[in-house]
Amino acid sequence: MAWRIFLTLIACGSIMACNSDNANAVKVNTTPEPVQSESVEAQTVDDSLSESESESESEILTQSATEPECDLESVNLLDFVPWQREEGWWVGEYTFLGADGDPNVSASWPYRYDHYRGFIHLEVIGNSIKQRNVFLYPAKNSSECDSVEDVVGSGICGDNGNEKVFSADQSASDCDGNLSGPFEAFGMTLSTTTTLIGDDTVLYQVRLPDGSFTQNQLTTLPPNDTRVRTAQGFFMGASTYASYYRERKVTKEEFVQLLEETRQEYNILELDYCGYDSGGSPSNVSCDEHFGVALGD
Repeated sequence: MAWRIFLTLIACGSIMACNSDNANAVKVNTTPEPVQSESVEAQTVDDSLSESESESESEILTQSATEPECDLESVNLLDFVPWQREEGWWVGEYTFLGADGDPNVSASWPYRYDHYRGFIHLEVIGNSIKQRNVFLYPAKNSSECDSVEDVVGSGICGDNGNEKVFSADQSASDCDGNLSGPFEAFGMTLSTTTTLIGDDTVLYQVRLPDGSFTQNQLTTLPPNDTRVRTAQGFFMGASTYASYYRERKVTKEEFVQLLEETRQEYNILELDYCGYDSGGSPSNVSCDEHFGVALGD
């Protein structure tokens, strides 16, 4: 079941920023066969055009060689509209579906995925983005509990919900606002890329060490401090999950208030606050340590 946990980890915490063209599409050669010149004059024109094209190509290559390389250290991501919109505090309503289209059921995390909530702080620092999340899950339905101990931690199945933390960081990969960064999971180093598509669309991709993708995630940014994210998950080429996230930007004060209200609604024990990492193991950090700020201030 390790790969299931791995896929859940990827689905629940990708950067929002943060998907791909069909690399297997067949390319059809639509270029017509060259027409044989019927006269010396016509051939001379063809030769002149070829020489002109060669000179133009040479000029382009010379210009490219003299253009300065991108200084990644000098990139300021806040110069780009999508990152201006994405920076801040977010609260979201989430749905995570399995390969069969039904709400995901995890063997290692016995809580509900049909409707749960996420709280995200996304901070832009120069050429980098720092993301810290905590996801809150309602208790499993009592009718689905094998026992009252079908929980993680000290709660009671059917009574107490729980929560996980997630972290992700990326840095500029060019001077166009795009990002990349490694992601460590289950002894593997995965590559992540984030590509800006205009001012209102962001594509986030996660690839396995062999280059195959395991997630494509699309973020849409309407001009009203909301965002909608959908992710498609894959394992060995097969579709394994899909997610649907609806989020709105809030102030830090609203973030803290809504976080506390959701904890009360889901009946999450205080000792479980930010208590587990994305794999369901103890996080060994407090919420203030995880977010890097005092949430109570």
